[in-house]
Amino acid sequence: MPEYREFAQSLAEALGPIYRISLVQGGGSMIASFGALVGDEVARTEIALPGFDGSLVVEVDTSAVQGLARVLRSLDPGQGDQQNGSFTHVDRALDELITMGEAQIGHSIQEMSRLEKRRLVRFLDERGAFTLRKSVETVAELLGVTRFTVYNYLDAVRSTGAKR
Repeated sequence: MPEYREFAQSLAEALGPIYRISLVQGGGSMIASFGALVGDEVARTEIALPGFDGSLVVEVDTSAVQGLARVLRSLDPGQGDQQNGSFTHVDRALDELITMGEAQIGHSIQEMSRLEKRRLVRFLDERGAFTLRKSVETVAELLGVTRFTVYNYLDAVRSTGAKR
């Protein structure tokens, strides 16, 4: 149990302030919690831990992630100074959005069906992920499809989204 506590604390520190990582016993009582959430919109996922009667709960402040995506969309990536590491936040934003999408769908990308991959593309598109440079190529590679397939998914989810 102490190793899970240390793991949860390290994970919270590595992920940053928009995440809270908690250890919860099988009965639902919280053992430890690390990190603080400030927003009202929170996505939550529970992960079973081997050899532990309980789970690791990962919560993310989705309003903060959406705010980050809006800020990133407003930036012109061609105007940045790469020497100062100005592009690292774009890479992290896409990775975080993909992780959030996996959590919402309930499967890792490797376990997703074609329909679930399309749902992931919708999730990413609704949060502005495809306004980021090279995001279609990155998502295609992660999904194990061509970029043309991602564009087809985008066309499909955008056309059904317009009908709603």
